[in-house]
Amino acid sequence: MVTSDEFHPDSRQNPTHIGIIPDGGRRWSKCHNISLSDSYKLTRNLLAEITGNLLNYGFKEISLYLSSKENFNRIEQEVNAFNEVSEEAFPHEILNIALNKGLKVKIAGKRELLPLKFQDSIRRVEEQTSAFNSATLNLCIAYNPLDEIEQALLNNAKHELFLDKLWINTPVDLVIRTGGANLLSNFIPLQCAYARLYFIDKLFNDIKWKDIKDILDKYQMLERKYGT
Repeated sequence: MVTSDEFHPDSRQNPTHIGIIPDGGRRWSKCHNISLSDSYKLTRNLLAEITGNLLNYGFKEISLYLSSKENFNRIEQEVNAFNEVSEEAFPHEILNIALNKGLKVKIAGKRELLPLKFQDSIRRVEEQTSAFNSATLNLCIAYNPLDEIEQALLNNAKHELFLDKLWINTPVDLVIRTGGANLLSNFIPLQCAYARLYFIDKLFNDIKWKDIKDILDKYQMLERKYGT
């Protein structure tokens, strides 16, 4: 059982949980005069590469912010591009890396907002990876923290179990966001309460593993106190 007093990263350990906000896909497509779908496909491939590198680096949990609930208020063409490219990722990149790394895949968000075919792809990957315990990949899709809190309360018979009922129930050590915006945009705020935040001006499709590695090296030099 997780208690509120324990819900922060352990300063004595190496970082175990990282959050990535891969911002800039729409801007990248406009800058390079390519379709939004093609931009998202590049994002998908790059996320798979970075996820593999982070697992090799020693992270036991990775949370990726693929879309907020509010993103589904965008124009139909943009929502469809996201849904189609993301759906294709589940039986391919996501499942492949999960099988290769013993990675449990979990979804955080209002999946009922997604097309039924997309929901089926998610369900199949969740089922195929449910017994894996080497590491966890949390995919935030149609995510809003108020929805997460509401479902945790509804599924919680005892107040002290509230944190265990969150979609993502472990604290985040650090968050990296691309695209130049220095805010979380509702990305798992309870879990990120003591996370170190790093912002990269580059659009996500322009970053390299070295950009991530440089941040990880800087993080290792920090003294983490968490209010003490």
